[in-house]
Amino acid sequence: MRLSVVLLVVALAGVLGGAALIGIPALGGALIFDSLAVGTWALLRDDGTRAVPSVHEVPTLSQVLERARAS
Repeated sequence: MRLSVVLLVVALAGVLGGAALIGIPALGGALIFDSLAVGTWALLRDDGTRAVPSVHEVPTLSQVLERARAS
């Protein structure tokens, strides 16, 4: 897991924990703030490109056997 994701989760837990110590209304406000912050962070990290799959297609049995015969 990337360090930035771990730090984000720890920061969010700290905000929620601190708000829980203050009271229920503060916890609700912190949940709203955390949701907005994580949503904004996710949108800003999105570069608009789709992830390239590592496997384009699953080979059939005949393709695997043909490759084995050729080698």
